[in-house]
Amino acid sequence: MKKMRAIVEKGRSGVPRPLFLILMTIFLLTGCLVNTAGSVQEVESYHQIDQDMAKQMMTRDDGHVIVDARRQDEYDAGHIPGAILIPNESIEAERPEELPDLDQIILIYCRSGNRSKQAAQKLADMGYTNIYEFGGINTWSGEIVTGETTMEIPENIKTIYLAGGCFWGTQKFFDQFVGVIRTEAGYANGPDEAPTYQDVCNSSGHAETVRVDYDPAVISLTDLLNYYFMVIDPLSVNKQGNDRGIQYRTGIYYTEEDQLPEIEAVYRAEEEKAGARLAVELLPLENFFPAEEYHQKYLDKNPGGYCHIPRSYFDLQQNSAEESADELRVRIGDLAFEVTQHAATEYAFTGEYDDFFEKGLYVDIVSGEPLFTSMDKYNSGCGWPAFTRPIAEDAVTEAVDTSHGMVRTEVRSSGADSHLGHVFNDGPRESGGLRYCINSAALRFIPYDELEEQGYGEYRKLFE
Repeated sequence: MKKMRAIVEKGRSGVPRPLFLILMTIFLLTGCLVNTAGSVQEVESYHQIDQDMAKQMMTRDDGHVIVDARRQDEYDAGHIPGAILIPNESIEAERPEELPDLDQIILIYCRSGNRSKQAAQKLADMGYTNIYEFGGINTWSGEIVTGETTMEIPENIKTIYLAGGCFWGTQKFFDQFVGVIRTEAGYANGPDEAPTYQDVCNSSGHAETVRVDYDPAVISLTDLLNYYFMVIDPLSVNKQGNDRGIQYRTGIYYTEEDQLPEIEAVYRAEEEKAGARLAVELLPLENFFPAEEYHQKYLDKNPGGYCHIPRSYFDLQQNSAEESADELRVRIGDLAFEVTQHAATEYAFTGEYDDFFEKGLYVDIVSGEPLFTSMDKYNSGCGWPAFTRPIAEDAVTEAVDTSHGMVRTEVRSSGADSHLGHVFNDGPRESGGLRYCINSAALRFIPYDELEEQGYGEYRKLFE
């Protein structure tokens, strides 16, 4: 079994005792010997073991009990096969009725290892003598039961830690991708002491970070990082969206040196694209502390909650995985397909939005990602919709276009990479001097009064 890289965690050194002490301790306490691939650490009156040893002990017919010390909803979302639920909070003065024998072998875990340690100590104080605590399910490789389904967590999973502003949106964004095994919101690369959310808000020095466990056979680190740069402003210092503070800095924190060449290749490409030095930290992971439970999967629990990432970005995987080119053509129409996918241009003065100035939002017809607002639209007389700027700098990308014997700057959507049109420097000087000349066929208009209804409610404030 692959051993997971250790993350700084107080009260846990992870250093095994000499081999003969391990064998003798387990022999005396369990009456049998085990394979020495795992490790045991005594903590007062209970034992901490790694997950390899826990798996070995689970294979024995010795009457052991596997205890999940989390809450009911966490247990229901996914637990180790055969585990019984005894929430840490429920362990009080009386012994749990599910554990009638004080000498019973108890294997106990939680989400990240904090509650299971507390529960193990409580049980030890009650007189239980054979308690083995093995950390959190968030690093478990093996079977996990979710509802009536059992899924296998692959052993070759890799981990990358990404700080991208508020971790609510970052976690939701990465949860969508096939190959991402699990995610966890937390606080990284600050002082070596677990902070509270309030500490982090008061400039503890930690960055709001999402741990991403992924299967490299399904999704590459390069792909993950390309997605990451899609939803951050890499030049912004301690600020993403409306959030400001050192906890909202951006960063890529790695745990294995062999990840570095792939990370650096993406980083250099993004720096070249930006034409400036990036503000994104690129560092080894120093520490990571899981955030409080109410922060985990926050936007799943609170669909209307704040998010600095456009909500249309949460469906990128679904849009790309489920729709073929033929299906896309049927959905958006022949003209829109040729424009967005093959860089065609609609005839001048024929587009739906050329002479159109209603209040609202213009989104990519392919992905639904917001691109422009009516507030930045003006009548240029060129025959195509014209805007002075996109809704955000990172909403579009630009590239040199030398087609048709001309040198122009092409504009494409950041999310779906749809061809939109071109940008020229003959726009209104008072508005920056740019003219984004965009094909109507590449756009879909969302009226202001329908923003909430169509899932773009957070953009209403732009018009106020």
